[in-house]
Amino acid sequence: MKASLTTTIFAILTLWLSGCDYWQQPERRLFEKYNQRLANVLEVAPTTTTESPPITIPDKRSLFHELPRLSLGLLESYQLRECGLFHLLAEKNSSLGKVQDAFYNLDYQTSLLRTLNTCLNDFALNEQENKKLEQLYKLKWQHLLVHLDNVFLASDVMRKQLTSARWLSTESKNQIAPIKDAFFMFDQFYQAPYQVISRLPDTPVTLYQESLEKSRTIGSLYYSLLNAAEWLKQITQMLEQNQANIICNANRDTTQFRYLRNVFQNVYIDEVQPYMAFLDSTYQQLSVGIDLINNRMAAHGEHYGIKNAHDAFRRNTIAHVEFWKDLFKRCGTNVGRN
Repeated sequence: MKASLTTTIFAILTLWLSGCDYWQQPERRLFEKYNQRLANVLEVAPTTTTESPPITIPDKRSLFHELPRLSLGLLESYQLRECGLFHLLAEKNSSLGKVQDAFYNLDYQTSLLRTLNTCLNDFALNEQENKKLEQLYKLKWQHLLVHLDNVFLASDVMRKQLTSARWLSTESKNQIAPIKDAFFMFDQFYQAPYQVISRLPDTPVTLYQESLEKSRTIGSLYYSLLNAAEWLKQITQMLEQNQANIICNANRDTTQFRYLRNVFQNVYIDEVQPYMAFLDSTYQQLSVGIDLINNRMAAHGEHYGIKNAHDAFRRNTIAHVEFWKDLFKRCGTNVGRN
């Protein structure tokens, strides 16, 4: 009896939690509503789709690369103190500096490059100091790409940003601009030519860390594109399979066609299409970052499929609209409201 009661309570709790998840994702309900309304008019069973699995990225160990620690050894002089190098190194080697995350480390690396450049160009160093710093400067530039990838692909913040199991909400519109700015900043980093210090971004990467950490914009966009594309594909197939039964000839009962047109106008045009436009617009706004993600993943032999998802989304959207165009043409009416 006790075991049975426990099982019942667990089942109720599971249903309640799944129900909460359902109501918390109104974007999915848009497509379910559209699908159900069309099926009701066609007098067929609504089509079904399988929700996409969560968006994931490769294991952190396959994307993160440890770099050797570089040291000035016992080199010490008044000039190196004056140019700020020892102060910067002391901060990094402090107890606080040793526990800072990947974003703070990237800011340190760019500060170190700028400081080394200043020491080499604006201070009178002896031959030994100059040789040592030149060597360190070159190595730090060579390591910069690895530090960038360790932030952009392997940091906890970006791993959260690139993964999701939820639809992208239209309420997240205010998050898009900061994410876009962060991606432009990363693109500047990756585009900076070797040893051209003036091409490094002036803004610290930590300035964007909170915006990237507070959302899963890219992962949710990817997840939404996959699921929206699948819904459109299945709904279009349902319409195509039943189009022979849609009557719109003169002197015939065209009630079903008129109901279908109402669903198209009141649900697709007024509700579904604006959300799809939002997804496409978000993709376009973040295209610089999306291209960067794809390219850097490919450089590690990995694949992030958001571009393929967007291609399928656009393709299935066009196919869906083409069905309605053909139907309205056959029935002698225009797409949209009369």
